[in-house]
Amino acid sequence: MPVRRKLFTFLVLLPLAVLVWATQRKDPFTFDRRVVVTDLMPGIPAAERKQLGPFVLQQAWLLEGADHRFGGYSALVPQDGGLLAISDRNRTLSIPLSLTPGAFTSSMPNMVVQRWPDGHTSVGFDTESVVRDSADGSLWTGLEDDWRVVRTDPGTGATNLIPVNETRDWPRNGGAEAMAGLPDGRWIMLCESCGTGRGGLHLGLLFKGRPGLSKAQKFGFIVPAAFDPVDAVPLPDGRLLILVRKLGFSPPGFSARIVLADLSRLEPRRPLPTTELARLEGPAMRENWEGMALTPGTDGLSLWLVSDANASTFQQTRLLRLWFDPATLSAR
Repeated sequence: MPVRRKLFTFLVLLPLAVLVWATQRKDPFTFDRRVVVTDLMPGIPAAERKQLGPFVLQQAWLLEGADHRFGGYSALVPQDGGLLAISDRNRTLSIPLSLTPGAFTSSMPNMVVQRWPDGHTSVGFDTESVVRDSADGSLWTGLEDDWRVVRTDPGTGATNLIPVNETRDWPRNGGAEAMAGLPDGRWIMLCESCGTGRGGLHLGLLFKGRPGLSKAQKFGFIVPAAFDPVDAVPLPDGRLLILVRKLGFSPPGFSARIVLADLSRLEPRRPLPTTELARLEGPAMRENWEGMALTPGTDGLSLWLVSDANASTFQQTRLLRLWFDPATLSAR
C-alpha cells in the first residue's frame, strides 16, 4: 500500500478508534455477581430482522453488570442448562437459557489458570475462542498473541497449555480467534489477522484431530471483503457457520455477517468459498458481535450470539437467539 494511502487510512480511522476504545468506562473495583437483563426485542425493526435471512430472531437481550469482571465477551459455548461466555480478559459468565427481564447472578472466575511448580498462578491470558470436546467434555480455549491452546479438564479443572506449531508465525493479534471441533473428529482454526487484504481471503488450519496433537493442513477461505473471522460453529452435517466482522467509519461502528462454508468442497490449491447468509446491520442490531454457539431444539437449532462491549460507554453487552432449520440453508 503506498505511503500516502496508508497515511490517509490512518487519519480516517484514528477518530473512530478513539471513539470505540478511548471512551472506556471507569468502573470501580467492585464485586457484584448480579446481571441485569433487559428485553431488546420491541426496539428491533422488521427491516433489520429481514436481513437475518434464514435465521429468525427469537430473543434479544441487553446484559448489564456492575462487577469489574463483567463484559468483554469474545467466545460462547453451551453448558448444562445454559451458556458459558468467556471474555478476552479471561473471565467467564454463566448465562441461563431461560432468560427473562430482571436479573440473574453468576460467579465470574478465570477461564484459564496456569499453575506453576512453586505454587504461584498465571491468569493473564487473552481468551478468544472456546470449544467443548464432544469426546470427553473438556474445554479447549484459543488465545490471542499466543501459539498455544488450553485444554481444561472437565472433572478437575486442571489446565494444560498445548503448543500449536502451525500458528507460530501468525501475526500479532492472529491467534485462534475462531476454533471449532467438527462432527467427524477434525478441528478447524481460523486466523483473524492472516488475511491478504484482497477480496476477503483468509488463512485457516484443518487438523486431523485435536489441535497441537495432530497434523494440520493449511487452507485459504474467502469471506466478504474487509471482514475478518471472529468465531465458528459446525452444523451437524459438517458444514461451518462463520461469524465475520469489520470496523467501519461510515456509519461508525461494527458490521457483522454470518457466512456458510462447505468443507467438503475444500481443495488444497484453491480458496474455499463461503456463502453469505445473514447481516447484522442497522442501529438496533449493530454491535461488536464476537461469540457464537449452537443449541439443539425439537424442530431446528438455536444460534446464540454475544457481543464484546470493549468496556466502552458507546457499546453494550448483548445476547441474541436466532432460530433456524439447517436443512433450509444453501445446498451442499
